[in-house]
Amino acid sequence: MASHGKKFSVHASGGEEEPEFQVAPMVDVLLVLLMFFTATTTTEIKSQMADLTLPDAQEAKDREKGQGQFTININKMGGLEAGGRGGLDENALALMIKNDYTNVKKLDPNASYRVLVRADKDLGWDKTKVVLKAAAAAGVANVVFATTKGGKG
Repeated sequence: MASHGKKFSVHASGGEEEPEFQVAPMVDVLLVLLMFFTATTTTEIKSQMADLTLPDAQEAKDREKGQGQFTININKMGGLEAGGRGGLDENALALMIKNDYTNVKKLDPNASYRVLVRADKDLGWDKTKVVLKAAAAAGVANVVFATTKGGKG
């Protein structure tokens, strides 16, 4: 075997050069973080409705998001919206709640689960009753109503 006269090693340059900064792994991490925050923000925005005025409550508590929560919006006209879909009826809503409940319980059988109802303050009882029936049909007993602080009691 012929020797080339120069030996290659990690420290061949004597350690005088600065280590090279690798940009590609950092860009990969930033892209993953960007996708994560985009997905979570989109999900949170979908659970909010712009034309919805929540009722006031004197004893309103800050929202505690549990492990499993299914959000239902009911606008002034009584339109039901959940999971990014609008115009839902009681049966479709019950099926959506049941599927979500089943998925959460598969991941963690001890997970708490609730249905959050965000109904307009001027809405009558009829549409709210539809949501309660759908939650009961799906087997979910924990139903909470979203309010804002500042009611007179």
